[in-house]
Amino acid sequence: MIQPRQMSVLNTLQGIKSTGRATGKSQMSNQAFQRLWDDIHHRPVEELKLSEGTVYGSRYYCIEPVGGSWPKMELWCMEAFGETEGSVWGEKPAPEPAMRWYMNNRKFWFRDQADQLMFVMKWR
Repeated sequence: MIQPRQMSVLNTLQGIKSTGRATGKSQMSNQAFQRLWDDIHHRPVEELKLSEGTVYGSRYYCIEPVGGSWPKMELWCMEAFGETEGSVWGEKPAPEPAMRWYMNNRKFWFRDQADQLMFVMKWR
């Protein structure tokens, strides 16, 4: 199931592609847009970089995917691990500091190493 935030991004990208409006120097050609679209949605996972970090003083196990479809990975995580508050960095703190998982800075952050392993098994 596509989340509302993901649908908004898809609608925006499809609107840019379908209108063909001239936007000056920043206008993307149809070929460039198609390459970008394919990269976002169809690029295979090339590598999963594993690391560790802390969130509010607690250890988290991180994965930075290289390649792959971020929207598909995000959706899989929501289905497998439940909803998350998203980013915990920046000006807006997460209301629940000990969430099972987060997404931030091109990484997925998991509270339990077993969840990190499940992600690796799914996307390898």
